Amino acid sequence: MNSVKFALLLFSFFLYINLSGCQNSLEPTFKEEDIPEIVKQICKDEYKLDVITQRSETTLWIYVPLAKILHKEYGIKEGKILDEEMTDKLRNILSTVGRVVLSSNNAPEFFALWASDINIGLDYILIGNVLDIKKSYADSIPFTELNKRYVMKFNINPEAVQDTVGRHMKFYNIRLPDFLAQQMVQRISVKFQEESLKKYFKMEKVDGIFNNDAFILEYSIKPLAKPDKTIDVTEEILDTITYCIKIYEFQDFSRVEINDLVTQDKIVLNKAAILERPTE
Repeated sequence: MNSVKFALLLFSFFLYINLSGCQNSLEPTFKEEDIPEIVKQICKDEYKLDVITQRSETTLWIYVPLAKILHKEYGIKEGKILDEEMTDKLRNILSTVGRVVLSSNNAPEFFALWASDINIGLDYILIGNVLDIKKSYADSIPFTELNKRYVMKFNINPEAVQDTVGRHMKFYNIRLPDFLAQQMVQRISVKFQEESLKKYFKMEKVDGIFNNDAFILEYSIKPLAKPDKTIDVTEEILDTITYCIKIYEFQDFSRVEINDLVTQDKIVLNKAAILERPTE
């Protein structure tokens, strides 16, 4: 299955983290160095879940081996994508992460939940920004927007088979610009799978990286039919890029490059031009 299709599928799974139980935990109760072990212990004590946790400089990593990720009727019945029991487990883990980071004196900048189907070899990775969690708890952003800010990945990975301890996990420091580049790609993928656009365009590919102080995105989006009103694909993509940069108030970049793989057109906008663009 292609990455665009999986981006759409993963976004149909909204993980609402219920943090209402944290209202009396505004004062830090957990030390920074204890966060991985506390997450692991809560998952074990309250949800009977065995997870492996590890902390890099910027990121809390949580690994959970599962017997099944996809629903038994996936590919057979529309709307059946993720196994319901697996969904509950991930929701409980995310709730635990939310509780702990809200009650910690120095939480990591990001967390990454890495779930693997150890029977057939599938990895489901969800990356979140801790500040987004805190903003959601403070009602600064709605949970629907919070869910759009998660970066989700789904990969076939034979190394996941029978990996109960996370040997195939790749721990690293997640950086904000890389996170933003991935979120941009994901939002663009989902946007062009919406009913208002997918009947007019075929999304074949979209990739993005942050390199040499620049956000660099390339895409292949082919027209299928003439829209009722003019739809500028380049403007749609630039709107998404601008939105992501502005909601995180990110300033440490020099330019944005977007490359149309169909027409071979390339557009480069400097930082000032991006920040001057209006957002919805």
